[in-house]
Amino acid sequence: MTSKERIEAVIQGKMPDRDPVSLYKINPFEKHSFWAQYKSFENLLSAAREYQDTFHLWRPSTGFFFSAPGSIDIVVDEVEDTPLSKTLKLSVQTKRGSLQRITRTFKTSTHHWIQKPWVESEKDILRFLELPYATFNPDISEFFRICNALGDNGVCVIALPNPLAVVYELFAPGDMPHFILSSPKLISRLLDEMQRRLINLYRFISTSITNAIIRIRGAEYAVAPNLPKEYFSDIKKYFNNFILRYDRELIGILKRGGQNYVCYHWHGDIEEHLPFMLKLGIDILEPVINSVQKPYYITRIRQIVGDNIVLMGGLNAEELEFRSTAEIVVMTRDAILQGGRMGRFVLIPSSIPKTSPLSLQMEKNYIQFLKTGVESGKYSI
Repeated sequence: MTSKERIEAVIQGKMPDRDPVSLYKINPFEKHSFWAQYKSFENLLSAAREYQDTFHLWRPSTGFFFSAPGSIDIVVDEVEDTPLSKTLKLSVQTKRGSLQRITRTFKTSTHHWIQKPWVESEKDILRFLELPYATFNPDISEFFRICNALGDNGVCVIALPNPLAVVYELFAPGDMPHFILSSPKLISRLLDEMQRRLINLYRFISTSITNAIIRIRGAEYAVAPNLPKEYFSDIKKYFNNFILRYDRELIGILKRGGQNYVCYHWHGDIEEHLPFMLKLGIDILEPVINSVQKPYYITRIRQIVGDNIVLMGGLNAEELEFRSTAEIVVMTRDAILQGGRMGRFVLIPSSIPKTSPLSLQMEKNYIQFLKTGVESGKYSI
């Protein structure tokens, strides 16, 4: 089987020749990616081209908070403060005053360090809610270009947020729980507004593209540890109000559109809430990750979801960074045995290297992860 055939077999409920294995967010055939710019990733990319089944995550260019280009005047101020870093300030004006976001990036990392978030107060929330919105259908030609470029090497995945993913990232990391407790009505207004905008995007995507994987993220922000249990004792209420209430409608839109597959990105404390999410009709769940602390986590999640849901999972990135290569072989085989017996499994790490240079140990471990996935994922397992 080709990589594309193998992935399609798994998501269609057919038995592949082996479990697909992938670094997931790295497309080794992409010439202008972050990883392709640095020599320390050369060996890993070469191994990925040889062994992995590629998933290219594509985010449509949706305009400023999903509003048509030109509907909002944005002032962009970019300064190269050092040879390796730059600071980007975005500013918009509302009737209630200005909003700003300042981030710093480094050439050697994919991370964005937030120096000033969009929202720091209730006044900022009210300003944000005054931003105009004009329906916008993004250009999807790049999706088809990526599919054609990948050919038999893999598939292109459409990456979309849910309302909570958008709203959570308006705040500084970890700040939104405070506003949930102190300004719940304003948080609800933000979520409702993002839902209104996302509905139009989801409808357009679902009717314009068929037989694709559409990945939704954001649910992790409504469970521990992002919502600490000591402050959010009735976590089911928050999960229902922040996730099920909105995602039920969005997933329904995707299901009524073309023959696409809903991939649900969700990590954190998910077991208690997973049965409710399964009722929404997701097709794929990721990342489901084993660790030293939870060596049978994939088994536990498989018992909950049954054999009709594709699990994408494997090892925690911390294990791949610090464990010996021999340990990686054993842990990878265990993950495959737990998740891949019935063919509805894709082996992936919890995350990927996001900073250059890549250490030699991480290089060895990620390459061994791919090799072991190919060698031990053949059927029958």
